[in-house]
Amino acid sequence: MSRMIGFAPRLADLVDGVDLTPEAVSRLAAIALMQAHITAEALTDVVIPSLEPSKRGFATSMAGRIARREIFTDQFLQDLEALNASLGVEIDRGTHVYWHGDDNHVRGGYRSIFVEPNASALTEAKGDLAMLRDTVLAALCGARALHEAGFDFKT
Repeated sequence: MSRMIGFAPRLADLVDGVDLTPEAVSRLAAIALMQAHITAEALTDVVIPSLEPSKRGFATSMAGRIARREIFTDQFLQDLEALNASLGVEIDRGTHVYWHGDDNHVRGGYRSIFVEPNASALTEAKGDLAMLRDTVLAALCGARALHEAGFDFKT
């Protein structure tokens, strides 16, 4: 799993100003495959063990599709979105906001947030899934744009 700390830029910001060439699209595909490897590790090491047994099927299926490199489809992108949304629900379940009363505080206390360890780990995995979605989407859009412009990929 990636260990990025702090701000992670959107992929659109990273490729802004890059000429769309077959070489650039192949680099985007390579980045997507690398991110798929990172995401597969996050799924098998963090997500699947953190979920209740009855909720592991979809994540296990997605890990299998990644292992088979079946990632460059619109259906895969939709399924990534669905998995990311379900992880958001699990993260919300493990995040607790409460009031910490303090007589010495100007407002009489302050709001605190407690995040269970599983929810914290799922948050990082959710970021890996989002990056995979962005990289796959960039590769697909780049390939489609070249195809629409008349580029022949078979040469």
